[in-house]
Amino acid sequence: MPLQSPKRNAAGFFITLNPPLKAPSIPFASGQWTLNAEWCTWADGQRSALLGELMGHNNWFSKPPRREVLDPLFSPWYGRTLQGDLQLLSSTPDLPSSKSGTAAWQLEGLVMSATSIAPIWSIAELTEKEDDVEPIPFFDGESVGGSKPDSDDEREINLEDIEPAPPAAPTQIRNREWEARKFLAKERVRETRLKAQIAARMAEAEEARYYRHFGDLDDAESHFSEYDLTDESESEKEEKPGFRSLD
Repeated sequence: MPLQSPKRNAAGFFITLNPPLKAPSIPFASGQWTLNAEWCTWADGQRSALLGELMGHNNWFSKPPRREVLDPLFSPWYGRTLQGDLQLLSSTPDLPSSKSGTAAWQLEGLVMSATSIAPIWSIAELTEKEDDVEPIPFFDGESVGGSKPDSDDEREINLEDIEPAPPAAPTQIRNREWEARKFLAKERVRETRLKAQIAARMAEAEEARYYRHFGDLDDAESHFSEYDLTDESESEKEEKPGFRSLD
């Protein structure tokens, strides 16, 4: 497992592997990787071997490296959740497909900084799984459900037993002109209601002012309620002075 001399980059020092190491295949689905025991066993072995090789290159460090210093920096590549499920702890290669299948990773090298030592992965092999297409069952020409005509399971479709579908609601085509007329009509209703509320308050104020100045109405006087608007028939309108029919 020859490690090449480190080269400085923006992330720290990049140490390449020559040749790269191919990992066991792991499945993926919907952009998520699923670890298995084979991959985890391989990862533990490779991490331990890489850590030992780093310890052998004293000339790469300003002072001889110690395992108790490098081991905490070289974090494990996987771990387990509280539920005991395997999960990746290192960076992962970009998955070029949103389908499901299997892929084999390739360890290209390590990136080492003052705070961490992390693996660099790429995808060596990718096998996509074809989408399962459920076959559409067709009528076989003999009977419904594929039974023979002379069997007891033979059934006959009676169109009269099928309930008719409910009538569809009429489709109303709306355009900008229809929406504009609807908006204006709604605004007229609001304006009319507002005017009615203002008129009612003005009437209450005038009635209160009358009572303050003149007191209550006498029994012989007409009440204010007699001036309320009511629906009148055409004959009553014609009897009123000043009304003339257009007919």
